[in-house]
Amino acid sequence: MTRTPDTGFPDAAKVEAVLFVSGRPVSLKELAGATDLAEERVAAALAALAERYAGEGSALVVRRVGGGFQLATDPDLAPVVERYRGEARPSPLSGAALEVLSCVLYLGPVTRAQISRVRGVNSDAVVRGMIERGLLVESGRDGEGPGAPSLLDLSEDFFIASGTDSRASFPSLDSLVSEEELSRVRERVLAARGESPGEPVEGP
Repeated sequence: MTRTPDTGFPDAAKVEAVLFVSGRPVSLKELAGATDLAEERVAAALAALAERYAGEGSALVVRRVGGGFQLATDPDLAPVVERYRGEARPSPLSGAALEVLSCVLYLGPVTRAQISRVRGVNSDAVVRGMIERGLLVESGRDGEGPGAPSLLDLSEDFFIASGTDSRASFPSLDSLVSEEELSRVRERVLAARGESPGEPVEGP
């Protein structure tokens, strides 16, 4: 049998090498393909890495974000990293920006017009800002809308920034607002979608 350079390295080392050089989250399938390991062994290696970092008091952590896994510095060390880089924290999101992101999170993919209708105010400028910050992306076209407008959805960077893996990581809409508020949201959503009243608004 031909000997390959990675022969003899433990599974965790192979997985760690891929995560180290990747600038984005890597899915379980991608890790399995790169390391030539079964997904079950990759999952075990990820768990071993996380346990090792925690036990050593390492600056590194394994994060599950954006549908994959990523090596990152411990959030508690952010002040140290920022001082080294000389970077300021990103400006906080405005209330309008949070409303737009919430619309896309719970109702998306949606068009700009649908976001504006749900919020009750023109949201084009806020949407443009969220696209520029990389938190929203165009994910297709609304074939039923006039002119087939672009559909907006959350980006991979959104899930990375929020430290979450998917919409399922967020609480359901009905757990956040009262029944009266939810009814008003439902009416606006159904009107924006051109649907009939009486259908529930689903959470992520």
